[in-house]
Amino acid sequence: MAESYDIPIIARGNIIMPGEDAVEFAGRGGASFRTPDPHQHIHDLVLGNPVRLADLMDTPMAEIIDFLNEVGKRMHIDDNPYLQESFELALRAGGLAEPILKGVYDGLPQMFDPVALFEQADRTIGVDYLDGWVPAPGDDANVRVRAVGTRQLHITAGNVPVVAALTIIRGALTKSDVLIKAPSNDPLTANAVTRTLIDVDANHPVTKHVAVAYWKGGDEFMDSQIVRTSRIDKITAWGGMSSVKHIQKFLTPGIDLTAMNPKFSMSVIGKEALESEATMEEAALGIAVASGLYNQTACSNTRIVYVESEDDEESLEKVVALGSKVVAAYQTLPDVISTPADKPNRDLDAEMEAVALEDDFYHVEGDTISGGVVVSRFADRVDFYDQLNNRVVNLVPVPDLLEIVKWCDDTTQTVGIYPESLRERMLDPLSLAGVQRVVGLEGGDAMQIFHDSHSLPPGMPHDGIEPLRRNVRWVIDHRPSHAALPLSIAAE
Repeated sequence: MAESYDIPIIARGNIIMPGEDAVEFAGRGGASFRTPDPHQHIHDLVLGNPVRLADLMDTPMAEIIDFLNEVGKRMHIDDNPYLQESFELALRAGGLAEPILKGVYDGLPQMFDPVALFEQADRTIGVDYLDGWVPAPGDDANVRVRAVGTRQLHITAGNVPVVAALTIIRGALTKSDVLIKAPSNDPLTANAVTRTLIDVDANHPVTKHVAVAYWKGGDEFMDSQIVRTSRIDKITAWGGMSSVKHIQKFLTPGIDLTAMNPKFSMSVIGKEALESEATMEEAALGIAVASGLYNQTACSNTRIVYVESEDDEESLEKVVALGSKVVAAYQTLPDVISTPADKPNRDLDAEMEAVALEDDFYHVEGDTISGGVVVSRFADRVDFYDQLNNRVVNLVPVPDLLEIVKWCDDTTQTVGIYPESLRERMLDPLSLAGVQRVVGLEGGDAMQIFHDSHSLPPGMPHDGIEPLRRNVRWVIDHRPSHAALPLSIAAE
């Protein structure tokens, strides 16, 4: 019998439990959940009057960061019943195995580190601009600039639950009002983080400017009521193209959309990887980490591997050997990084079985449970490259790696590089083609490769943009040059 969960609407410090107006939604993974009818609570979810952001605008960033730090201290799953419940549901409804999901939740407290939070805000926006009006330098001090918070709708993705915490943090650091539409495959994590805000201080301005609810994707009534210039200034939409295209129907001048649409990632492997067993095994482990992390559910996961190789039989057999080592490397990855799939991907299995019959053109090894490879014997990717999942990658031999830029655009997020000597040759062409991040695959140690490719300094761009900077409004206070400044301003 499918288990059902009661999920409240969180509306700016208030917890609205499902009651007589409750509606039930079919969740993923066999679980369903009840929630208050979101149609009846639109006025609870939206801020309306933007002047009501004054309380958050007047709160010093140091106080906001102190508050988030206190929240972070309660983000340990062992001590937080809200996170325990959201973990249980995310395990059933999401696509991550338990060891991987546990690792994700264990990383939540670090997201609230006060030093990192300050640097994140200061490097991308500038704390002085968030806390007050900053005069232009020199003789232009009569012109001042401030970064002002906005009313934001976030349509979040549920493939990796950190998005929920990240969204709440970004809202606080931009002194903004945030409405989160939770995803069906992770309907509780944002809820759990927000209830923790309430436990720390239900009346804090940050808490008073976070709302969380679930409504079914494509609900035109909800979206038409919420996406209005009188209620929303900025939208951040994660997830599939269908959800992004749907929300675009309601956009009007005055509402800014940041589309965190699906991204595609790949790796490029230099000919040096094929020179010896040792280099081949090192490159194979790097590929396994890049493709296997989070069981290939993230945008940053490699799905195609371009290998610098000629197309003669001897060279192609080396590419096949590299593929075999990738399949073997999957089996060595720590559980916190990657695990065998809990069920096969039937559609992908069918595609692999079909191309395996064309052995003059493809070499197929492995499966969609333990991981696998499809090695092209010519310089082109498989037709089903966008279906690659469950730790299955396509290895494509190309005589000149610079040719791969024709397959890159602004949907290409992360490119793994092996060896490091290849980086300088590829970096500028990849950047110009639209790639947003280049990481290394060297090292020969799975955890070190993971750390080196995913531990970024605070305030780095995300998918080629700076979300914090984009989510504030920049306002100019332009006074006459002859006008005397107030003493408090002149002192600055």
